[in-house]
Amino acid sequence: MLAAAPACAAGHSPSSSGPAAPQSDAGFAPAAPAPEAGPGMKDAPIPTEVKRDIVKTASMSITTGNPAAVADKAVSLATDAGGRIDSRSEDAGSSSGRAHISLALRVPAAKLEGTLDEFKTLGTVQTVEVRADDVTSQRVDLDARIKALQTSVDRLLGIMRDAKDPEALIQAENALSQRQADLDSLRAQRTQLGDQIDYSTVNLDITAEQIGGPAPQYQGFWGQVERGWHGLVSVASGAVMVFGLLLPWLAVVVIAAVIIVAVIRLTRSRTGQASATGQAGGQDRELQSQGTAADHNEDGEGDPVPRPGP
Repeated sequence: MLAAAPACAAGHSPSSSGPAAPQSDAGFAPAAPAPEAGPGMKDAPIPTEVKRDIVKTASMSITTGNPAAVADKAVSLATDAGGRIDSRSEDAGSSSGRAHISLALRVPAAKLEGTLDEFKTLGTVQTVEVRADDVTSQRVDLDARIKALQTSVDRLLGIMRDAKDPEALIQAENALSQRQADLDSLRAQRTQLGDQIDYSTVNLDITAEQIGGPAPQYQGFWGQVERGWHGLVSVASGAVMVFGLLLPWLAVVVIAAVIIVAVIRLTRSRTGQASATGQAGGQDRELQSQGTAADHNEDGEGDPVPRPGP
């Protein structure tokens, strides 16, 4: 029953053989992945009337006295040409000592050569490279796959519209969901490829000519005030860095000092207790000797006390 309804909707008998995509739609089989560019499709000859699609990528490295200003100028030139900036990264010179800025710019493919000529005037050009990749086959393949999937989606929509059996309707919905997901993925790839064709990528590397970058200029009274402020900030930053460097050592010293003080106090406490015990023992012996002498006097022992003469 399931095979008969789709067959009637598709306009052929269930036993007839046809292309893979229509056959899977008719039987509501699980949706297969979007057709890949096989040898037959990828290597198929392209008609001579088909427009060639070229993706151009350029790389340029220049040196200048002020990388930041040159980078801003390059971005302005790209936007004025109808392009945009995709990424920007800056390095103040932590690795090589020279300030470095990297830009990823997108400019219209038709204006690539003119934009590169303008970039060359921004500084001393070190290297320039332009690469062109023919993606005509990839574009034709994507268009064909999108068209085939769109036909499959339309056929499934017609089957769902005419379906009377709930089970057949559920199977058609599942197949349609997979087909639609594959179609959306292919369309996204086609949009990305079209953007690469229409807008060329320019990777621009800008490096400072001297280590450390341009020295600041202090002019007039307020320039000296600014210089003094920068010096104060530099000293304060250095003090904070030194404090941060010594902080772990200070913690260790404080802990060691606390332990030493505790040991000294404990030693003094024990010494004081021993001294007090010794003094108490001496007093007890003295009292004992005095008591013994008194006992001897009471018993009449010892030499008689001499009496004075007449």
